[in-house]
Amino acid sequence: MSAGVPWWRRWARQVLPRRTARTCCWCHGGGWHTVSAMAPELLQWARAQAVEPDDMRMFAVARAAARATAWETEALAALFDTDDAFQRGRNARYTNGQHRFQATLETGVRRTVVLHHVSAT
Repeated sequence: MSAGVPWWRRWARQVLPRRTARTCCWCHGGGWHTVSAMAPELLQWARAQAVEPDDMRMFAVARAAARATAWETEALAALFDTDDAFQRGRNARYTNGQHRFQATLETGVRRTVVLHHVSAT
């Protein structure tokens, strides 16, 4: 992922997504569509309850525990962990979790949550 993903591969995965999990690693071994669908809902609940950013990981795990698989819960925890979350880098690239990001692209996920830092001014 350090070189980025060519536009044509991103486009191809949107048209022909891989909906099944692969066994090569943890990142490719689960359902990113399910996780990415749950993430905005969790984010809305957290905003309504004024959950602090550093508490988002535990909030996501607690909320997902009743209806998510172990893999999905772990993936949600990674999405909402301030140390592990996808983050926007320079030049429209993303940092942190590049391999997870690659897995979401390959499965055709179109939207997910990304950590955005806002400076206090």
